[in-house]
Parts: sequence; structure tokens; C-alpha cells
Amino acid sequence: MATQKAPSLGKLLKEKGLVTEEQIVFSLQEQKATGELLGGCLMRLGILTDSDLARALAEQSGHPFVDLHSFTPDPGLLARIPFRIAKQFQFLVLAEKDGLLHIAISDPFSTSAQEQAFRITGVQVKLHIGGEMELLKLIERFYYLLENPIEKEIENVVGRLRRNPDGEINVEKLVENLLGVAVTYRVTDMHISPSDISTRIMFRVDGVMRPAHVFPHALHNRLITNIKVRAGMDISEQRKPQDGRMSFEFLGEYFDIRLSTVRSNFGENMVLRLLASRGSSVLGIKDLGFEPDKIRSLDRLFSSPYGMVLVTGPTGSGKSTTLYAALREQDSISKNILTIEDPIEYQLLMIRQTQVNEKAGYTFSSAIRSFLRQDPDVMLIGEIRDEETALLGVRAALTGHLVLSTLHTNTALGTLARLKDLGISSYLLSTGLAGVLAQRLIRKLCPHCKEQTEHSPEELKAYDLPLQAAYFKAVGCSQCRDVGFNGRECISELLVCSEAILRLVARDAPLGEILDQARDEGFSDLKTSGRGKVISGVTSLMELKRVLG
Repeated sequence: MATQKAPSLGKLLKEKGLVTEEQIVFSLQEQKATGELLGGCLMRLGILTDSDLARALAEQSGHPFVDLHSFTPDPGLLARIPFRIAKQFQFLVLAEKDGLLHIAISDPFSTSAQEQAFRITGVQVKLHIGGEMELLKLIERFYYLLENPIEKEIENVVGRLRRNPDGEINVEKLVENLLGVAVTYRVTDMHISPSDISTRIMFRVDGVMRPAHVFPHALHNRLITNIKVRAGMDISEQRKPQDGRMSFEFLGEYFDIRLSTVRSNFGENMVLRLLASRGSSVLGIKDLGFEPDKIRSLDRLFSSPYGMVLVTGPTGSGKSTTLYAALREQDSISKNILTIEDPIEYQLLMIRQTQVNEKAGYTFSSAIRSFLRQDPDVMLIGEIRDEETALLGVRAALTGHLVLSTLHTNTALGTLARLKDLGISSYLLSTGLAGVLAQRLIRKLCPHCKEQTEHSPEELKAYDLPLQAAYFKAVGCSQCRDVGFNGRECISELLVCSEAILRLVARDAPLGEILDQARDEGFSDLKTSGRGKVISGVTSLMELKRVLG
């Protein structure tokens, strides 16, 4: 089989509108100093994402794109291809169905992976194009876990402690294994919760708490003490709440972990929040699940020369991820972009990122004052928490800067009321606010095991869903670890502040009147966005109920 001729990467990316000529020239200059390949240089600088490049190559080659971020392999299929072969030829087995072996690759113009997979299995191969960074990371991770079953090691510890609760075990290795499993399951929060005779490890995955492991209570203090020492916390203080931070590395991927303890009636309860840092990639707006019309509107908002754009929602609704995606929409070569974050979750090399340090007096509000002396074009404020930050942010938007930030409100319209509660006048709002995006994260049904289901007319009517449509439910399989869901994406409502809406805001019109005007201009709410996901089979009605009530 002959290797296809790969098109010029720069030309391909420009044709797809993913990069500009200026960005190509800048990256080629960088390339002269670093010796990188162009694609790797563009991704390192944050100009291009892994997924952007993979989608462009998939479209160019005619092969389907595969999103690897939520992929879980079948261990039996994985074992059919030796690790050295998978790593050398950079491919990952996805599935075997319809007489074909489906594999993920990143370079569609090389046939070596296809030839190797067919030679080893004797099964005809179908190619899928995935992001190179994510592909290489998953090859390392999945084969490591295949050869080092750390979950079995954890259960072996449980068995030994059941026989002898005070027996000697390697607590440091146990913590490493628990964090390794958490990373593998894409856990956002790990809870260590004591009860009368046990200690429970709970994982929050895709927004939902799941039981993971249970140990005898005798292990609890040893487990908590080991983690506290790592985080530099006071091991002698068990009565008062404490906060701490530590880092963790797993197969080349780095995580910042924020810790919190609180005393319960059975001992200290600890929560560890895992935040991917170095080695992780920022997603693009197109990767987050927004509808095409919202993507177009967001592109316009994020390319505005001035104004405030807010992303709202409860904790864990993906606000920071959306803001990082928004930063990627900026022309980071010709614009000076500054951020104040708590903490810095992703490193973007073309952007000046700073982190809150309250002990040093560096807060969100003090950062904004400093930024105004730094000749900024775009400012990202991690969160608006108080009146001073809100007022400074709006004033910065009024003086010719694009200001991006988050706020804890439930709806886009509710943001207007919240800003007024924070002391922002109707006049300032009507001249400074450009748009508000309210969002939630909804779990996606596992495509490998979801099954068609039926709902009563009453259930469908409650969500204005059509009677004649195909609906699906979660089942559970090895691909989704028997949960029935795999990954999440956004449902959202976007209020674009047109001149008509801003006139209503300026004269303190009731929210109902503003909502009517927004609907006339095409505004649709969270429920409508969720209905679209249910009708298209992305999620289930039960999941929509869980998220929106």
C-alpha cells in the first residue's frame, strides 16, 4: 500500500479557517528556534487544538473524526495489539464490529498503522482520525493499566486490611494508586469520607458521585495524614477545617490538586479536586457541544473589540473550560491578553496569565487595576465575587477592553439582576455588557450500549417533546464502565445584548419584557437546548430531568 502524499499543513489549516497567515508566519519563526514540527508548534502556542487539527485532517482524507477525550477501550481488544507496536505506529484499537477493526490514528497520510493492525489481527481495518496528543497519551495510559492493574492492587489492600485492620501497608503507594484510578476515570473530585466502621472513597465523574472503594476505618487517619503531609497541611489539627494544595504526575500528565478537610462525627472528611495542568490541552468552542448558531454568536462576541461577556452557571458547569476556549478564539499575536485566575488551570503560552495571591494582596480587583496599566486588549477575570470586582470589570469594558469573566447565576436573564445586586447601575450595564452565556453540563449516552425507550405522553409534554420521536436510555457496558454515560457536553442559553435589549436595561424594564425582546431576536433557554440533545439521542430525558429538574 503506497503512502498518500500529505498536503501542506499550513495551506490545509488556512483553507479550513483554523489559522491565519500571520499565525503561520509567527509559528515558522518560532519553529526556527525550537526545531518543532509546525503542527506541534501551533498547538504549543495555543493557536491550534489537537481536535482542530484532527478534524481538518479527517475532512481532508475522507476518514471519520473520533473524539478520544471520553474513550474507554475494551481490554481484550487492546491486548490483541502489543504495546510496542501500538506506540511505534501510533494507533489505538477502538472496536471490532461489522467485520472491521476500527482503529484511531492521527496521520491519515501514512498507511503503516493500517498495515500493522491487519498483519497482526487478519481483520480488515477502518481508520478514524483523532488528536495526536490525546492519542499518544491514551496509548501510554491504557497499556500501562493493562500491564499494571492498579484497581486490583487497591482491592488487595482492602482484603489484607479486612483480615488485619492495623496491618502494615504502603499508604503512600495506595494514595498514588487511588489518584491514578481517579485520573483514568476522569474524576473531578475524590472524597475520603469516614463512617463508624469504614472509610469510603467516592469519585465524582461527569458531575455524579460514584462509590469507588471501601476500607476499614482503621486506615482512615493514616490515609488522611499521608495526604496532609504531601500538601503541607497541619497534621496535628483535626478539629478546624483546612485547605491545601499539592501536585500529582501520572504518566507524563500533571495535575494540581486542591484539598479541603472538615471535621465530621466520625473523623476528618477530605475532598480532593483534580485540575489538569501541564500536559493538558485546551478545548475549542466547537468541542464543547454548543449548537451551530450559538457557536457563530459566541465567535462574534469573543471577537468584539470591547464589552463584557459573562459565562454563568453553578459550580462544576464548565464555565472555566468555556472561558479558556474563548481565549483560544483571540488573536494572541496582535492582542495583549491578560488573565487573573484562581488557580491557573491551563497554561497558554501566548497569553500573560497571573494567579490570585490573597496573602500578597493580589486579588481579582487589584489585578484589574494593574492590568489597566499593562496596555491590555483582552482581560480574563476568573470570577466576579464582589461589588468592587464587578464595578472595575464593567468600567474596563467601557474603556475599550474586552472583559471575559464568570458569575454564579442560574440563568442569563438572572445575571442582570445579580449585577444590579452587586451595585452596577442600569446605565453602566446598558453601556458595558455585551452578552451572557448560561450553561450546564449534561452527560452523553454511551453510543455503544444506549437503547431505545418509550416515555408517557405526560412526561414528554412536561418538556415539550414531540410524541413521534426516537428516545434513548442509559444501559451500561464495558465501554462506559457500566454507567450508561460517557463524557459530557454543554446545554446553554445565550443572551446577546442588542441595542433594543440594552435600551430596555437602561430604563430598568422588567425581566419579563427583556425576555420577550430576546425571544423575538432568537433567544432560546436551557430547556430548549436540552430538548435538542434528547431528540438527537445525545442524552436521555432522565438525564435532562436530573440537570434541570
